[in-house]
Amino acid sequence: MYGYYPLLYPATFILDMIFVANSVTRLQLYMKQLTNSLDETTTQIVTSIPRILQDASALQMEGALLQQKLLNLESKVQGVEEQTGHSIESLQRIDQLKSRLENAASALREADKWAALAVSLEDILEAGVPTQTDKLHELAEQVAAMTGSLEVLGDAPDYENKKLQLETLYNRLEAAVSPPLIEALTQMDPDKTATYVALFSGMSRSVSVLRCWRRAAAARLAAAWRRLDHHSIYALTRLLTADANKQVEWLTDVLKSETPVSELIKLYTDLLVSLEPSPSKVVSANLKLSSSPDEGLVLLTDLKRDIDEFVACIKSIMDAPRQNKETIQSSTLKELGKAAYAPLRELLPRYTELQSQLFLANLNDPMLKQDDLLEQSRALLSVAERCDSWMDAAYNKAKNIAGTAIYPYYAPTVEAFITSLSSHISAHSRRIETEFLSSVNSGHGAGVLSNTFPASLVLESAAAVLLDTLAGRQKVEQVDEEPKNQPPLEDLPSLLLEADARQRLAALRAESQACVAGLRRAKDQLRGLARAILRNPVDAQLEKIPQLPVWNNNDALSTDLPDFALSPQEYITEIGQYLMTLPQHLEMHLSEKQAPWQFLSDVCTHTCEIYAEKILNIRNMDALGTKRCLTDIVYLSSVVEDLGSNVTPALKSLEKSLRAATPAQAE
Repeated sequence: MYGYYPLLYPATFILDMIFVANSVTRLQLYMKQLTNSLDETTTQIVTSIPRILQDASALQMEGALLQQKLLNLESKVQGVEEQTGHSIESLQRIDQLKSRLENAASALREADKWAALAVSLEDILEAGVPTQTDKLHELAEQVAAMTGSLEVLGDAPDYENKKLQLETLYNRLEAAVSPPLIEALTQMDPDKTATYVALFSGMSRSVSVLRCWRRAAAARLAAAWRRLDHHSIYALTRLLTADANKQVEWLTDVLKSETPVSELIKLYTDLLVSLEPSPSKVVSANLKLSSSPDEGLVLLTDLKRDIDEFVACIKSIMDAPRQNKETIQSSTLKELGKAAYAPLRELLPRYTELQSQLFLANLNDPMLKQDDLLEQSRALLSVAERCDSWMDAAYNKAKNIAGTAIYPYYAPTVEAFITSLSSHISAHSRRIETEFLSSVNSGHGAGVLSNTFPASLVLESAAAVLLDTLAGRQKVEQVDEEPKNQPPLEDLPSLLLEADARQRLAALRAESQACVAGLRRAKDQLRGLARAILRNPVDAQLEKIPQLPVWNNNDALSTDLPDFALSPQEYITEIGQYLMTLPQHLEMHLSEKQAPWQFLSDVCTHTCEIYAEKILNIRNMDALGTKRCLTDIVYLSSVVEDLGSNVTPALKSLEKSLRAATPAQAE
């Protein structure tokens, strides 16, 4: 059923089959070669292992022999060390003995030299120290040799005796040489001075040279100060600044000082303290000759400027470039600063007196002595408005005198001035109050048209202006502080104030002055007085209410009158008319800052409150009296509301109660 048909394959398939067959053949050949190579390598390794083992055994034997040789060598070295150790110790003992012998020989020579030098120096001291330059050079060399010999004899048994002997000789020599050294220093003779410096250097007493220099320089400067025709701090600072650089050069080049600036600062510190006449007395005497407080403050300002110029000179010397620049201790600089600023520190209390006189002189204005109440109040207000400029100028001048360190002396002047001005305000306030009470007692009344009302308002403004000025000044002065950690010569609080004053300085600048409390009381009293004057016409009318006969004993026929037939009574219309005229009159006397509306609202509120109290004091009010009272309340309420104010709750409640009590309401 089925026939056989040969398979037909494409040519590409046949080619692929041929390629695969060839690849398999090549891989079989590679595997055979690799197998043969592995067999050969394995054969070589197996044949070489016995030889390697033999070589390792030989190396092990050689290592054992080498270790044995090292042990033998170590034992030989130890033997040599034991044999030579005793020899080395012997050599060391011999060397030490040699050194001792040499030292002993040197000490004997130095002892002989010491004895000869000591005898020679003793003879010189007995005969008198020479003044010739060449002789002094020889003496300086001899002294240096004695100092060197003493150092060599440090191990000698009599070293302490020799040291004491040398100190005694040097003391005698210093006492003999100091006068001519001071003379040479006074004359500024560099050659002679250099010779004496070498002599003192040989004695290791350079400090004594500096001490003699200070004595000579101080004596020369003190004599120059005494010879001045006119003593002043300006002349003193000119004298010292002209001498400063010369002294530094002298200290550096001639005296060979390593701290020339420190020595100069110590010299000036001692000099400023010991001058006669003292700078403080000179300035105090000049201040007494001042013809006015202004001239006295100018003198203090000039004093500060002159001292600052001297301090600036010292700082420029400190900052000048030089080799081996020295470090100057803060304590040394602070002592100089205190000595330099001593005249200013002693006269700062006088500043308080002078500035207080200037402040109080502003209150001697004839305008402050007027009979008219309002004009007197305006004069006080004018003074109060000028206080800020006065205090600002005074504070700026005060800072020129002592920086922020002036504050403990400046604050009392402001306190005294404001206290005195506050006394003027209080006295005038009592005068206004007396005038007000007098007019009330005489039956004339007061009120917005009274001269006491604007006088009290203006005076209250004066107190308010002063309070604002003091608050503003405190803020300005609190911000104006000295930087912290200032250099010693610029730290004026430390130089001019005592420790307790420095500690209280920040608190003093921050706290309010005592006069502020008095001013606040005066302002509150004046505000109350102005309101009392303004309310007086209302109070006078309201005072009549309980005694008015219209509240009771009315005719029975009149009780039935309708409400519209009743009109407000005279007392309430007087009050209403007064209240209605207040706005225009208040605008004449009050500024926007004083808030006229507040005054008007205060009077309206006061009127309602007192009116309610007075009505409650009425006894046996009949029905007609109640109607009349309600008519008055309605009238007053309309006036108050027309003025933009509100009727008090007490008066509203009272009106409701009265309406509830009327017969018409009862029905």
